[in-house]
Amino acid sequence: MSKDTGFCGGSSVFTLGTDSDMELFFDCISYYLQPKYPEENWSILTDRLYRRYLKLEELDTAEFLIKLVEKEFKQLDQEAIDWSPILSGKAKSDLDKTKSTLYDIFERYFYAFHYCVESAKINYEDFKSDPDYEYEPVMVAITILPYSISYEQIPLSVFDNLGADEKPIWWTGKIPK
Repeated sequence: MSKDTGFCGGSSVFTLGTDSDMELFFDCISYYLQPKYPEENWSILTDRLYRRYLKLEELDTAEFLIKLVEKEFKQLDQEAIDWSPILSGKAKSDLDKTKSTLYDIFERYFYAFHYCVESAKINYEDFKSDPDYEYEPVMVAITILPYSISYEQIPLSVFDNLGADEKPIWWTGKIPK
């Protein structure tokens, strides 16, 4: 079953595509950038963002890393992706495989990420003095109703306690009680 996934953070939610598309985005980061820049803390994106959520103090590092991803994806043409699972129908995709670079293919992801980070920061600054306010983290989420509403009810500790072998909640589609 393919689900609509995207980024959320602050008061913003962006539907970007299928769960397979989201997984492919992070697979490209792992495959192309981790080996090229081993000194960077890629787990901020490949674990914290991909599987859990970004803490407030991780936002600046995540933005730096995403800008590095953008720069590198501009250098990689669309043939850097193995399209065979999509073309064979094994993976559902909303990506435009006619775009020329990985950056062009995933441009909406970059826009949505930056927008959600900014929304999270603005909301935090505007509401941090309210004792009832809780930071609204940037994360990958199921973005279709009613799942997106249910997603907001999941305590952050559930994400924090995901085991090393567990798939992200957005991938499984199982919203914990």
